[in-house]
Amino acid sequence: MAARTRSAAGGKLARCGLLVLGLVALAATIVALQLPRATDYMYHALVKDPERTAPAGPAIVAPADGTVLYVRRIRDGVIPEVVKRGVAVPIADHLKGEPVRPFGDGYLIGIYMNTQGVHINRVPNSGTVRRQIVFNGPHMDMSAAELEIILAQLIPGRITARKLLGRAPFDIADKADFVLKSARETLAIEDERGAYLYVVRIADYYVGKILTWIEPGQQVARGEKLGMITWGSQTDLFIEDSPGLALAVDSGQYVYAGETVLATYGHGE
Repeated sequence: MAARTRSAAGGKLARCGLLVLGLVALAATIVALQLPRATDYMYHALVKDPERTAPAGPAIVAPADGTVLYVRRIRDGVIPEVVKRGVAVPIADHLKGEPVRPFGDGYLIGIYMNTQGVHINRVPNSGTVRRQIVFNGPHMDMSAAELEIILAQLIPGRITARKLLGRAPFDIADKADFVLKSARETLAIEDERGAYLYVVRIADYYVGKILTWIEPGQQVARGEKLGMITWGSQTDLFIEDSPGLALAVDSGQYVYAGETVLATYGHGE
């Protein structure tokens, strides 16, 4: 009887010991995950800046690494259903400022940049920087949308099935208020087509800084580094229509800054 009692007591102590070790490990993990936010050491150790080769020819490339959340056709300067279903908004609401000239037709491509990916942003097409718009709004939390994106990618065939059913690959319509409300910086580039590109870099709650290395009046080249966002965030690209413009990307696709072709265009057709 006494032996059984001692055995039960020993088992209870062992379980308590494992629980304590688990809690210590969890606390250590949480602290480790917070270190990059508190110091620059891990940030500089983890930041990625791979070499990229921009394609030649009439092409517009991705300004960021990440997953394409949505591709929207813009008509008369109005974006259909950016966040809430059935709600259209003027392009100025997204840019947080008026476009350099009235934006008629074109496309909006949204790219979600995850925390573990490359955070360097690149110029979508050669041209001249015409304007920089800074909106110091709130830094909203993108976690709910990110969880939806991750779960969608973990289930084989889910994205394809949703697209075949005519649905968006990621069900983030009610989780993506940050698209229109969060702090951001917009760069307006008049590219070699004579049309405009607007690179909108949207801040997450956990974003430290949006860094910019180019300025208005500067000539830039396709694939050139334009800046970076510390940790995860989102980069949207507005493409103004031009002769022969054709999209080469779809929602659900993973793209690489400076290399993946988002659209092609003609030369004066």
